[in-house]
Amino acid sequence: MNDTDQARGLPDWRVLVVGGASGMGKTGVSRALARRYDVPVVEVDDIVEALLAVTLPEHLPDVHFWRTHPDASRRTPESVVERQIAIAEALTPAIEAVVANHVGTDTPVILEGDYVLPLPVAPEGPVRAVFLHEDDTAQVTANYLSREPEAGPQCHRARASVLYGRWLAARARAVGVPVIAPRPWEDLAGRVAEAVENTGRRGSPAA
Repeated sequence: MNDTDQARGLPDWRVLVVGGASGMGKTGVSRALARRYDVPVVEVDDIVEALLAVTLPEHLPDVHFWRTHPDASRRTPESVVERQIAIAEALTPAIEAVVANHVGTDTPVILEGDYVLPLPVAPEGPVRAVFLHEDDTAQVTANYLSREPEAGPQCHRARASVLYGRWLAARARAVGVPVIAPRPWEDLAGRVAEAVENTGRRGSPAA
């Protein structure tokens, strides 16, 4: 943290990306980090909803896909993952605009969501990133059941989430972004914060 940031009480980054597939614990850890750093959270789901409200399917067919193909989530997990990747790629310009706005206006924020793709980040730069990945389908199924008990066990959804998470984790590691295992939950926020802070201190992401 530089002297100016310290004087203003700001973290030494302007955007902290918390990525990973659904059911990995992103929302909970993002809220904990928001309290730790005293910054707001922007959810990528809100960006999606805004785009859905102001565009038509012919404008952004990938972003509208789940609404125009309501039965698509029942396809094979591999097919669902292909669609999730396409949606993430379609959303990238909008997400990059949000990131650039917070960097340009010097206003820190945590950006959290399933559809954030891992991009290279410069050590000590204004953008940091961590990705969460749980590789146990049974655990992700349990996570969904705890969060959405009325839906019952969502094994198919969990399998797709793990496969998408593997893809995101591999891509994150390839560009030097830390990948964090969610468990144990009790110290997840601390482990994520350490990875973020080590990126700035050492000039290379934490393993």
